[in-house]
Amino acid sequence: MRVIPNEASAAADSRPLAAIKSQPEDWRVHEHLGRPLAGHGEHRYLYLEKRNLNTMAVAAELIKRYGVRPEDIGFAGLKDKHGITRQWFSITTPNDSIDEDLRSPVLGASGEYITCLHATRHTHKLRRGSHVRNDFVINLRGDIPRLVETVGQLAEPFANYFGPQRFGGNNLAAARRWLIERKPRRVTGSRRGLYLSVARSHLFNLILAEREREGLWQCCMPGDALDEPAGSLWGRGRSPFSDRALAIENAAVADEQALCHGLEMAGVSRGLRLLGVTPSNFSFAQPQGEAILEIGFGLPPGAYATVMLQRNFELKDQSR
Repeated sequence: MRVIPNEASAAADSRPLAAIKSQPEDWRVHEHLGRPLAGHGEHRYLYLEKRNLNTMAVAAELIKRYGVRPEDIGFAGLKDKHGITRQWFSITTPNDSIDEDLRSPVLGASGEYITCLHATRHTHKLRRGSHVRNDFVINLRGDIPRLVETVGQLAEPFANYFGPQRFGGNNLAAARRWLIERKPRRVTGSRRGLYLSVARSHLFNLILAEREREGLWQCCMPGDALDEPAGSLWGRGRSPFSDRALAIENAAVADEQALCHGLEMAGVSRGLRLLGVTPSNFSFAQPQGEAILEIGFGLPPGAYATVMLQRNFELKDQSR
């Protein structure tokens, strides 16, 4: 199996150490839908702030609190547990007062909370990936002068790898067993979605690594499918690539044909993901009297802030 090269790993000794998530307030994320909501419709939309809770835990709390079905809950993206994040949820319900008990923070024993910042209605359920941007405000701790020396480079494009949190534990091995060996033959809908996502993410990372090795992840080449460099999210259907772009993609997944075939047989449709991402609205500052470097930036859905940071810093996640 190929090893995915980390853009900064070869120079790890020269990267300054940056501690992240020393406390929840060090990792703040605001989700933006980027479109107006109708103000009417069968779906109640809640803009929730959460602390030390992941998105699925909040969804489970909404299901329990309001007696709705799992399929009645919608959200645009999965947000970190260890931090303070704001994101939209939709609930299929005629009840306009369900958010009243969330106006004051619902506190947990370990400092976690949920609170509703805004509520409205819309005509459609909130779907995964339907937001346009996540805005981050992150506090880095460490040798501040060394961090400042290179922090400006974070404004540049970075290779759009799926981060290690996408693969979590033995999820890739479990996805292989299910897609290739069909063990077990049947899994829950959520588990199926996880395995498909993990397998596609792994293959995309291989493709991006091959383009990066060739020095071609930031520029289009003969046979590319879009006006920007992109790679396949593997699935059923003919590849939109041709010429040299197709040759590089095929070489990248040559050792993973069984996994490719498993995805095709599972019926998932082929998709595309950009090879590079440029952060928007990048800024940094040193708050007076605090030993932190505060950085702010925006990323499109699916891009990983940790992947961006690892390009310049050796990260130490204090929440683990």
